[in-house]
Amino acid sequence: MDAVPLTQPAHRDVELLAAAAAGRPDAVRWLLDEVAPIVHGFIWARVAGDRAAAEDLLQDTLLAAVASASSFRGDSAVSTWMCAIARHRLARHWDAERRSEVTRSRLRVVADERTDAYDEDGLLQREAVAQALGRLPVQHRQVLVLKYLDGLGVQDIAEQIGRSRVQVQSLLQRARDSLRRELAVDDD
Repeated sequence: MDAVPLTQPAHRDVELLAAAAAGRPDAVRWLLDEVAPIVHGFIWARVAGDRAAAEDLLQDTLLAAVASASSFRGDSAVSTWMCAIARHRLARHWDAERRSEVTRSRLRVVADERTDAYDEDGLLQREAVAQALGRLPVQHRQVLVLKYLDGLGVQDIAEQIGRSRVQVQSLLQRARDSLRRELAVDDD
């Protein structure tokens, strides 16, 4: 196994990412074992625990990161840089989901699959919230994630999704109400 030469600690991520892009096995292992789990967690929380979507988005993010490794300057950690890439992939994912949802709604009504309510705290509660989020309309899920997971303000959300501030406030209220209803269904 080739050792990764380090000139300065600040350049470690730059060198490792470049080595991973070049196909060096030790650097690829570092990318998959050290960085990918962080990015996966970031994505997973934003797709409401949809395992297939999280895996697909992680793969897209990894491919994009390797393809653009030469543009990484090391101003942040590789995981932070890759989460920014993932954020762009997520925006495209939500747009595609929204278009798909509109198409499906024109074809027929599809009943939601309900899961059993959880009676444990902690991890099981978070899973219940993730599942409830997954049953919300895409736009409701998107604004809730942007507001509460990403910590964006109403104006920032409005700019990101192309809506007015008032529309986003209204959308957030409807989304919160929908999430409460979904969580109440889980409690029954």
